[in-house]
Amino acid sequence: MNIELIKLDSKRTRSYFLIGLLFSLSGCFGVTKTFADKKYFLIEGDTVRAGEVKSAPKGSVLKIRRFSISQKFEGKEFVYRKDNVNYESDFYNSFFISPSSNLREELVKGLLSRKIFEWDAGQNTRLEPTHFIEGTVSELYGDFRSSPKAILSLDLLIYTENAGNPTIVFRKIYSRSLDIQTKEAGDLVSGWNQAMTQILTDIESDLKGKIETK
Repeated sequence: MNIELIKLDSKRTRSYFLIGLLFSLSGCFGVTKTFADKKYFLIEGDTVRAGEVKSAPKGSVLKIRRFSISQKFEGKEFVYRKDNVNYESDFYNSFFISPSSNLREELVKGLLSRKIFEWDAGQNTRLEPTHFIEGTVSELYGDFRSSPKAILSLDLLIYTENAGNPTIVFRKIYSRSLDIQTKEAGDLVSGWNQAMTQILTDIESDLKGKIETK
């Protein structure tokens, strides 16, 4: 009888121990542990143009033939440069759509709103393009090596085509490195927005009088 009581007490002790262990683990992993929410962003260049009212070259139609981003920065997650050899991605802060699609849309929107072109063949499939555009984003990251900066570089090529033979109208690489207030994702996106706006403004100035239609 005493042996049976000892076995019973031993079983109870083990049960109490297991219950206590479960409560302890739940406190460590279930109650006190919290995770940051994922946030999603879009780059948006300023399309509001003040000053003189102008019209786009009559009959000018653009078509984006190719638009790509360096493989280093083509993912949705933000990329930060921490030192000269170390880059890291941010799981919790990312683009709402692929950065390639985002910047392509902003480029087209900026070219139309600034009256550089009259139409987009991608949205008006019955129109024949007068000019073809290729763009490559070689840099898109937050430079956090010292004071934080928003980095954006775009290689832009515009050409016409006659019987399959291309004629280059314009090519230039636009690069921006803008100081931002903090290393927070929101400030980085604000820096990218400002950089895209400046690039679009420079493109408008550079292409003045260069887009001709027959």
